[in-house]
Amino acid sequence: MRLKIKWSLLFLVMLFTFKIYSQPLFWHNFNYSKYQWIDSNLNVIQTHNKSNLRPLFLKLNNSNKKKVHILHIGDSHVQADIFTNETRTLMGSSFGYSGRGMVFPYTTARTHTAADYRCYHSGKWLYARNVERNPELPLGVSGITSKTLDSNSEFRLVFKDDAIKKDFTKLRILCKRSPYSFDLKVSAGNESRVIDIFNDPQDSLTDEIIVNLDSGYSEYKFSIASRDTLQTSFEIYGLSFESESDRGLLYTSVGINGAGHYSILRENLLPQQLKILNPDAIILDVGANDFYQKGMDIPTFKDNLISIIDLFKKQLPRTVIILSNSQDIHRGGYSIKSCSIFSMLISEVAKEKNVAFYDWYRVAGGDKSMRIWRSLRLANRDGVHLTRDGYNLKGDLIYQAFKSTWKQLIAKPDTASSLIIPCIDTMLLDSNGNIKDGISNSSKQWIEHEVQTGETAWGIAQQYGVSITDLKEWNKLRSYSLKKGQQLRVFTLYDSQSIKPVKTAKSISSTKRSTNKSYSNYRYHKIRTGETLYGIARKYGTTVTKIKRANNMGSNFIRAGKSIKIPN
Repeated sequence: MRLKIKWSLLFLVMLFTFKIYSQPLFWHNFNYSKYQWIDSNLNVIQTHNKSNLRPLFLKLNNSNKKKVHILHIGDSHVQADIFTNETRTLMGSSFGYSGRGMVFPYTTARTHTAADYRCYHSGKWLYARNVERNPELPLGVSGITSKTLDSNSEFRLVFKDDAIKKDFTKLRILCKRSPYSFDLKVSAGNESRVIDIFNDPQDSLTDEIIVNLDSGYSEYKFSIASRDTLQTSFEIYGLSFESESDRGLLYTSVGINGAGHYSILRENLLPQQLKILNPDAIILDVGANDFYQKGMDIPTFKDNLISIIDLFKKQLPRTVIILSNSQDIHRGGYSIKSCSIFSMLISEVAKEKNVAFYDWYRVAGGDKSMRIWRSLRLANRDGVHLTRDGYNLKGDLIYQAFKSTWKQLIAKPDTASSLIIPCIDTMLLDSNGNIKDGISNSSKQWIEHEVQTGETAWGIAQQYGVSITDLKEWNKLRSYSLKKGQQLRVFTLYDSQSIKPVKTAKSISSTKRSTNKSYSNYRYHKIRTGETLYGIARKYGTTVTKIKRANNMGSNFIRAGKSIKIPN
């Protein structure tokens, strides 16, 4: 009898353990009530074709069995590694930590390190970065290279808190391997290894050296060692701290101040190093520097973006590619128009090249929203970079975007082939970013909007194609918090050719029964670009909840061109 009880208990423990490790450990929840200009429904990784994004989330769902590697490539925002570190930490707590990822001895190249470690060096070092017109050294995935001819040179990396965990025992060093390379001595804790860079026993002579230590440490010293007169230099492209375990998430971020699409195309060692790292997903998070100074040359901008995507696909045909963009940027006190164009272009290119995209511009608030970030001390005075609180918020939002997308693709998959949130900007601007013909101030009128349950200032602004800062100013709002029944004045478009006339709440209610044919208990509505469930519900005098129930919808996402049931 006791034996049966023991086996039953063992079975229950095994079953419970299987349930825990057959899905993400947990997802964090955040309260964004004080950030009321952010629409959580928009905070999702979008795709015109779900099949190009689903493999990544299936892998994340099984991260307890197989390691998942996400490579985030960016500019100054990423080099600082504040928001990417926040995302890395949150994602690691959900899917398991499989390493710190890429780092670099930045002081050898006269630039700042990331937020979670410090670098110290001695000796003379040469360096090159991908922002230089003609880099004098080859460049790889980090976008930065340092080289020394001094046999007495060294550098130290000192990590904060628990950035390097005890099980991060695998050290991957990307460096030049040739008969003329110095040896490298790696010291950490009580351990010390001298690595023969050229004759290291590996399968092939790639730019990769693997050092296996007994434990992860908070401090590492890398010293040049010379044992032969032929050895004359050491050239480093980056280091990655990883776990030996083949499970969990490795979230790597690499960024260079001032980098753009043109910078990535200067990285001549990138193709072979992508194959070495072999990420499951690449987030391409550059572009603002392409237009910040001189404006956007749209054909060149698109050509460079497409060239990078083609390079990624050629080297890593099974890797998921996610494009990202810049939030609103202020220059001379005004928003840069190209940020909005960038937002539309990544959706257009994503559709053309069958990749996914994260519309950070719209998530962060869209046009003129940098004013809000600055007023809340979430952004710096330069109107470009964020404060630590702002970057932490961005890191949280990216994590939540992964969570929302996971729900759409894995937890509650629907039959829709795409995951797209309509952008009203596409109704107002042509492919060159100019206002469409026939649309002007004379095409606008003041209307009244009555706030419905669940509506946000951001969602209402998006619905009418205005900025939330204008919405606040027009209505003399003290904050972006809205109440049900509140009346808002909106100066919006009225164009009979391309944009549906906007009706007031009163005129909608008086005409709702004559606009669509009724079928028993339902009528049908064909969704137009830019429409939301809230707007549709208000038009027909019903609620979002009733529409979702009638259509068996698990979320508020709708797709232009699809017909939905409207309960009578």
